Amino acid sequence: MSLLYRYKPHKDTVLMSVATRLDRAGVTPNQITALGLCLAFSSGLAALRGHLYTGITLFAVAAFCDVLDGSVARGANRATEFGLYFDGISDRLSELFFVAGVVLGAGVPPSAFFVIGGAFMLLFARVYGRTHGRGIVSTTFGRPERLALLIAGILCPAPLNTVLFVAAALCCVISSAQILALGRSRRANIERAKGASNDQQTRPA
Repeated sequence: MSLLYRYKPHKDTVLMSVATRLDRAGVTPNQITALGLCLAFSSGLAALRGHLYTGITLFAVAAFCDVLDGSVARGANRATEFGLYFDGISDRLSELFFVAGVVLGAGVPPSAFFVIGGAFMLLFARVYGRTHGRGIVSTTFGRPERLALLIAGILCPAPLNTVLFVAAALCCVISSAQILALGRSRRANIERAKGASNDQQTRPA
């Protein structure tokens, strides 16, 4: 499991009252996800215009929306297949908007796009695993670690910034490999269990 995702149950507990109020107000998890995407787009525009810290602040609020939408979905029992994919795609687009803004407008080196490449690789690995019946695999590194390294790299001078961007991308590569390897192993175990069950059922008494 992600080093920071282990705190997800505690996060849901802390945000439960907020999630409950939002659900009662008719706010859906997908609406919160869409709001986060809009804020991330605004953060990229702010950074593009040279307002780096405004952009970082808006991006942090957008990231909080990503934290909140999951809590609302789980707390209100509104988790859906569409919401799962919408959330994953929105996360990557949010990061792309923000990174494009800081690279083009704030003097951050293009190596920041390594993070985006790694993030999309991770998304494709999750989609592949999901569509091939391998379920959701917990990984060592998740979005919290990636964003922490991304923000740290943006704020640090060269060449440390590039080192941090590469580290974030490598986290995505490691997690992608875990999804493919562990998911394959999980599916093989399930198929073996089904095969053993079928053998028992067809075996004469």
